[in-house]
Amino acid sequence: MRVRFRILIFRGSEPLKRKSLSGKKDPLNTGLRYLLEFKYLEASKWLLLAPDSWEKYILLALINLSLGQEETALDFFDQAKEYPRITDLRIFISSGGETVEVNTRTDPDLLLKGA
Repeated sequence: MRVRFRILIFRGSEPLKRKSLSGKKDPLNTGLRYLLEFKYLEASKWLLLAPDSWEKYILLALINLSLGQEETALDFFDQAKEYPRITDLRIFISSGGETVEVNTRTDPDLLLKGA
């Protein structure tokens, strides 16, 4: 399956690694682990089970956008605005050698144009 871009997750300035998520069995961390393995469909299943948070909905939006599901991605972007952040993770998208950070101020239209 081809994706438009890759989703990168950092904690501080270090990329998040599967090893740092071992032993954490909650749906958000399980979804993050699948994202790190580039298994986007499996990650979305786990993220849907996670408690509501900005991270949950922004990751679901990015997964759907990377898979070409723009309408669904926009719905998740809208939902992300309603919830606070619950982690210190930094989320980036990478495509064609360009990397962009996604945060609470990121305009979804910019991501749609760049994707």
